[in-house]
Amino acid sequence: EHLKNPSIARMYEYYRTYYVPNNMALAISGDIDIKETIALIDHEFSLWQKKKLPKSKKWKEPKIKKVERVEVTFPGEEYVLLAFRTAARTHKDAEALSVLDMILDNSTAGLINLNINQQQRARSAGSYPWTHNDYGAQYLWGIPKQDQDLAEVEALLLEQIDQIKNGQFDESIIPAIVTDFKKSYKQRLEGNGPRVSLMRDSYLAFEEWEHTVGTLDRMAKLRKKDIVKVAKKYFKDGYVTGYRRDGQIEIPPIDKPPIDKIDIDPTRQSDFFSNVMALDYEEIEPDYVVPGKDYTELAYRSDVPLYHAQNPLNDLFSFSISIDVGSMTDSRLPIARELLDKAGTPRLSAEALKQKWYALGTDFSLSVGDQRTTISISGLDENFAASLGLLNELMSQPTTDETILDELKNIILTKRADAQKDPRTIHQALYRYHRLGDQSYYRRVLSNEEVTALELEELTNLLRGLLDYSQTLSYTGTLSIEKLKSALAAEYTLPESLTATPQRQVLTNYQPAETQIYFFDKETAQAQVRVEFGGVPYSAYLESHAELFNDYFYGGMAGIVFQEIREARALAYSVGALYIHGSERNDYNLMIGAMGTQADKTPEAVSALVGLMDDMPVSQERFAAAQASVLNKYRTERLGFRQVLGSVRSWERKDLPIDPRPWRFEQIQKAELNQVLEFHREHIAGKPKLISITGDKNKIDMEALGQHGKIIEVGLDEVFSF
Repeated sequence: EHLKNPSIARMYEYYRTYYVPNNMALAISGDIDIKETIALIDHEFSLWQKKKLPKSKKWKEPKIKKVERVEVTFPGEEYVLLAFRTAARTHKDAEALSVLDMILDNSTAGLINLNINQQQRARSAGSYPWTHNDYGAQYLWGIPKQDQDLAEVEALLLEQIDQIKNGQFDESIIPAIVTDFKKSYKQRLEGNGPRVSLMRDSYLAFEEWEHTVGTLDRMAKLRKKDIVKVAKKYFKDGYVTGYRRDGQIEIPPIDKPPIDKIDIDPTRQSDFFSNVMALDYEEIEPDYVVPGKDYTELAYRSDVPLYHAQNPLNDLFSFSISIDVGSMTDSRLPIARELLDKAGTPRLSAEALKQKWYALGTDFSLSVGDQRTTISISGLDENFAASLGLLNELMSQPTTDETILDELKNIILTKRADAQKDPRTIHQALYRYHRLGDQSYYRRVLSNEEVTALELEELTNLLRGLLDYSQTLSYTGTLSIEKLKSALAAEYTLPESLTATPQRQVLTNYQPAETQIYFFDKETAQAQVRVEFGGVPYSAYLESHAELFNDYFYGGMAGIVFQEIREARALAYSVGALYIHGSERNDYNLMIGAMGTQADKTPEAVSALVGLMDDMPVSQERFAAAQASVLNKYRTERLGFRQVLGSVRSWERKDLPIDPRPWRFEQIQKAELNQVLEFHREHIAGKPKLISITGDKNKIDMEALGQHGKIIEVGLDEVFSF
């Protein structure tokens, strides 16, 4: 009711009360001249007058003396969430509570990680803290296995809390947690955004800066008795439990009020904007990657390329092994990856291996994409060689047993059953099926019968064989090339000859003769809409044209799509549209539009989006703003040292020079509006479209929707091959 009847007078009152200099802070991080910046701030802000602020309210919440329970219903996976009230973020117990959270769940060797996830006693579980100025909270969550009662998952989570209260954890994990926090802190300080965030959070907590930066020192002084003490203090019998049960939710009725379209004039400018744009400034020149300076490409072996980039800021490394073999080559790989997470080695049990990774301060991951598998480690450079040896040991001798695999199969089958109830997953499967048919991810995965038939030896052999393939190594850190090669020679074992990877498969997008609509009937309040079309292979020539088009057409809140559909007509909760380039040579480009809209507005929303795609408004003012925006991105955005190698490899996969951005920058500087219009006419306007919609057909005017193309209702058996 408040949202339906906003008061402009109260908005101004709020603004005049709180937007005052003694209630503000400026947080700046960047390549600035500090003296000039302080002088500028002093000049611009010194005339602001402080005002007396209302006294801050304090809320005294009633104590939670017993278990308070709440249940909700939602189609898909069931879920347990426990919440214990803890202390405010500047409280003397804050550091001990942070360590307690990591003892529970540090993603690798916490009690929940080892006692629940590793042993597969639930499908998945974890914990996380929320700390605010008045209070804090510790959350523990769990997802049950097939036919597992939610109360059992709750009991498992409470069991981990009890272990901490009883001191049943190894004190050696505390310094490992402090090392983990130090590593995260160093990573945060690598970027301007996280640096500003750290300062902002300190200010909002009314915390002295010295206290903020002293957090890790205070944490390092903690002992086991300190953790046990706070566990007993805050984790008593009073907490809140939430259960999410599988079932259809009751969709609330939502009115569709008449809303007059607002005519948006892109030529209008406020005086404030005009004054800002009239300010003098010095142009910043773009910064580009220079081979030999920003990175070095060499051969570790004649058949193994090695990329090296220096870390100029701290002692953290990142190392990856890239192998051009993915789930399209072998559909068993995603399941083998999940099994690896439960595996140990002949020397180390799975639990001991995870504890070893954590003690080293090293993160290990193996990710499987459609076309590529990447094995990565990151951590402290002083432990690079030991971490590399551990990676080599695990990948060459992954060890587990049939019981682990059998339980993993059951979890996978349960996840799949839940995915077929979840509207978001269904929609993703729908539009992928519409575009790719049987080559879509959810159509080419192993069937449930094939998953059940998998054998332990075939999966472990599949993992062992990954490092026998041709591969590319990438390292960013403080080690010199000589020391890096020495560590590789000592710890990374490769066969004398490597197996060539298979030829890359290019996925072809379906191109209908005329627009067609795939519709999945699902009882939801929102309808999810996806509009796709494409067919042109990647072309370096189109990059600059597409960049300008994307900023002109979409461009966030200032773009045509957002303003016309959401702002002017109130037809969507969220909306976006982008022309996406193929990720590698020969891959196909794709135009994508996506919306979340109120179900009964679906035909109008589709009409509006398709109309804009086919008949894009023409505005010289919008083009000038888009061109300036793109050029400013080139001038001000910098590739961080950790991004260099990923960008270089991406350019190489497209057969582009290193770095291709100077040419694009030049093309965008010379571009004119008619080039964007020509790009639109050739690649966007009038193309037959794949429209994929997940929503409640009882709330949608299907006849009106059908004016955009033939409607084909699609079911679960078509979008999933489980």
